[in-house]
Amino acid sequence: MNQENSTKRKQFERDGFCVFEKILDPKMVDDLNELCDGILKVQDPEHLKLHRTTGSMVLIDYEMAYQNSVMSDFITNHAILRALGQLGFDDPKFGHGRIITKPPKSPPLFWHEDGRFWNDPVSYTTQPIQVFLMFYLVDTTSQNGCLRVIPGSHLKRHFLHDKISEHHTNELRTYANPDDPAFSQVEDEIDLPVKAGDLVIGYGSLLHAAHANQSDVRRTVLTMWYYPDYVNLPERTQATVSKLEKRGRPPSGRLIPELEALKIEYKGDAKPIEIEWVPKNLK
Repeated sequence: MNQENSTKRKQFERDGFCVFEKILDPKMVDDLNELCDGILKVQDPEHLKLHRTTGSMVLIDYEMAYQNSVMSDFITNHAILRALGQLGFDDPKFGHGRIITKPPKSPPLFWHEDGRFWNDPVSYTTQPIQVFLMFYLVDTTSQNGCLRVIPGSHLKRHFLHDKISEHHTNELRTYANPDDPAFSQVEDEIDLPVKAGDLVIGYGSLLHAAHANQSDVRRTVLTMWYYPDYVNLPERTQATVSKLEKRGRPPSGRLIPELEALKIEYKGDAKPIEIEWVPKNLK
């Protein structure tokens, strides 16, 4: 790893996130916007009512990737894999993703972290089990719902850990109580505004949220969950991840080699670790 990449990796481990600019070219951004627009048009209106704070939560899985060449090209995009490689992850695996669209004039997203491996000792180290790769399909600002993060909160206990819910409850999703601590502003948070096509990579266990979308247009992000260092994880961790990310076989019967290379495979007999959403040993 060269010095520039080593510096990037150290920053990623320290802060829990990093940004890569101009990863997706404008054509892919346009193609993804068109694909997402079509998918969102057929969603039940009740879906958006239930997810007022998060925005849509449409699953991206291998079935969708095999049905849509735009999505399969996106998941296997060489620029994305090179970005992960710059952090030292040369053999990443893909789990699943979400199309997340915040409608105009929608409330903020609550503080949360998506770590579910807190019974695994690896979660308390800098070796990532699971990371989010966020691709915003429009430029973001604090006015239209850009990402907010608390640097270092993937490894250090923050007071919000003791105040926020461990799950995405209906009350949080529907903004039933705006005074909930999960919607608060905290002193050490920072905004991460980005341009369409930029990439934000973060530990799944990083505390993050998003501003309200106060604009007149919707704001779409594709949140993709990769396991960047899966091949080097302990065997029980691999067994746990494999159990959680079972996504079936290609519905078309044909194989896309680049996509298959990103699939999570575990053929051992290690016992999976019980899932735990609460960080019990962060200090």
